[in-house]
Amino acid sequence: MEFGKLSSVDNVNWEIPSDDPAMRPFLENFKEGLTHYYVGTPAWGHKEWIGKIYPAKTKTADFLLHYSRNFNTIELNTSHYRIPTSQQTEKWISQVTETFLFCPKLFQGISHSEQGMLDKKLLAEWFGFLKNLGRHRGPCFAQFPPHFDYSKKSLLFYFLQQWPDDLELALEFRHPSWFENGRILPALTKYLQTRNIGLVITDVAGRRDVLHTSISAPFTLLRFIGNDLHPSDRTRSADWAQRLNSWSRAGLQKVFFMVHEPDDVLAPEMAQIVIQQLNEEADAQLNPLQWCAAALS
Repeated sequence: MEFGKLSSVDNVNWEIPSDDPAMRPFLENFKEGLTHYYVGTPAWGHKEWIGKIYPAKTKTADFLLHYSRNFNTIELNTSHYRIPTSQQTEKWISQVTETFLFCPKLFQGISHSEQGMLDKKLLAEWFGFLKNLGRHRGPCFAQFPPHFDYSKKSLLFYFLQQWPDDLELALEFRHPSWFENGRILPALTKYLQTRNIGLVITDVAGRRDVLHTSISAPFTLLRFIGNDLHPSDRTRSADWAQRLNSWSRAGLQKVFFMVHEPDDVLAPEMAQIVIQQLNEEADAQLNPLQWCAAALS
């Protein structure tokens, strides 16, 4: 079963926890300029989007080109399964717009392996890939497996000590031991704030225990897991638009809002709702999706 998936979401308490008390004093350090908003999905390779946001008869090779004309970021899941080559990375960059950002998921040979987290050669290969992304590099995020609990903190800190300060990183924890009353353990948040290492926020129906409001970097990465456009999807995203606007006014510099729907078939529809809400609530200045004429008829 997918992480946090429920057969019915009718009785889920979708309330967002109150703000982590450590957040606003930290964000005061960055309170200048406008917040940049990025909205994306986990993949571009969906044939179901042809006739929606991809023109009719779009070839598979051109999916990313059209994706980047609609979204300004992506949760790059393919890098979780293999480290992309420089040739592959160059090909991707050649297809996207000037301001498009890739947010790569850390290779599972590192995030899901104690040996991998200690392997300096493997880490160097990963860092090389990140650097190849150049100006198109957004935050990388490390999604640790559900069994990665607080007892692994020494391994985590060794891994973080190897991470270069010039490469943005966010951490996603799934074991309950990292959480406390709607926030990440305060001592960990405090350390991450000294490094500007972020924390992924995952909003999913069946794991409300991993939902938190801790901020430890000038950016946040929200993974919003929808439910086939259930009415709660719209109300939840509206609540997030309000909360993110509040954090933006407090000093948050960048917001990455990653829209997930089952099999992502309806991700464009949900993303359009998110974009409209962020524009209205937070003046995000995001462009609407470019729907094909057939999709509007």
